[in-house]
Amino acid sequence: MSISNISWEAQLDLTIVNSSVQEALKSKKLFRYQFKDSSSFVNILEKAISEYVGSDFALGVSSATNAIFLALKALGVDSNSKVLIPAFTFTAVPSAVIQCGAEPVLVDITESYVIDLEDLKRKILSSKAQYLLLSHMRGHLCDMDEVVKICEKSSIVLIEDAAHALGVTWKGKQAGTFGIAGIYSLQSYKIINAGEGGVLVTNNPDVFWKSVFMSGSYENNYKLHSSKNNDIAKRYKNHLPVFNVRMNNITAAIAIPQIKNIETTIHNTNKNYNKLSKYLLERKEIEFPKENLTIRSVRDSAQMRIKLNQNSLENLKSELNDINIPISYFGGLNNSNARLYQNWAFLENKNHILPNTKKNLSEVFDLRLPIHFQSKDIDIIAKSFLQVFDKVKGQKNSFS
Repeated sequence: MSISNISWEAQLDLTIVNSSVQEALKSKKLFRYQFKDSSSFVNILEKAISEYVGSDFALGVSSATNAIFLALKALGVDSNSKVLIPAFTFTAVPSAVIQCGAEPVLVDITESYVIDLEDLKRKILSSKAQYLLLSHMRGHLCDMDEVVKICEKSSIVLIEDAAHALGVTWKGKQAGTFGIAGIYSLQSYKIINAGEGGVLVTNNPDVFWKSVFMSGSYENNYKLHSSKNNDIAKRYKNHLPVFNVRMNNITAAIAIPQIKNIETTIHNTNKNYNKLSKYLLERKEIEFPKENLTIRSVRDSAQMRIKLNQNSLENLKSELNDINIPISYFGGLNNSNARLYQNWAFLENKNHILPNTKKNLSEVFDLRLPIHFQSKDIDIIAKSFLQVFDKVKGQKNSFS
């Protein structure tokens, strides 16, 4: 097999999901509230995820962005609010803040792709924000002990955008469970591929029940979610707007067997990442993030810093793309990547004080490693990558 035959598009493993999906289809019930006397597939997924991450509640919805929106709304974010977010995240994150009518306040990042905690302290004081929406972009975690301390000291409400971080742990504790609410993504290029979908987790019954009603639970359907704290649920019935962002049973049926198999998926994904990085680190100009033993990472993508001149970096991206390695590059001119804050033209405040974010991403390449990849795929990708790298750099190719 050659590099041109590698499939980079997310693929479902039908041997894992087929039985669950067929069961859902045979039920003839796609709407979660059609299950009156038994658990819907969405209920089953919610239970599985809450048990996996160790949360009291979980709510499945149509996307992680909608889960973020619900969490923010449930916590009182409105047009008078400011929400701190890392400047390196996906465009949907500030969009969810704006959807609430609030103002995103961007915080600088470090060379490790995580929020700069010193800049966070400065922005807390200067912005008077009351919320931190902490994105674990590409699954990278900051010092979670320290960020929790900062938030507690300054009475900041912490919400975790763990869209990329299901299965990532800090000292054994799951990302997404440090704040009052956490959000995971089931979009195709995440560790669980259900096409689309998001899950909100929390230990706070008020956040949960508010989110349930706003997600699209009307009349007495809330009783089909959980028997916990129904007295609290009754307070919110008919008192909140309904946004109809429910998850359907087919999405849940696709995800259920994958959450049950997630540790195997993580093991294989991390094995692929380690193999790729070992190959590419043969070139001194290529750097990968240093591993932190406090963190159990989930590496379904690779970020690498490459020390070449600007023209060479842009040529490297172009030539890798030409041979079917769809790598992204965060530097250069006229870069339209949706993860770069410079491209969020919808933000009203353009006066961002971010001395390091752009600089820290200027040499960084970003490569997805879909969960269906096998070891032989990594061999081909790595060797093809280095052939192009050596060509661009002007070195003799070291592979025959």
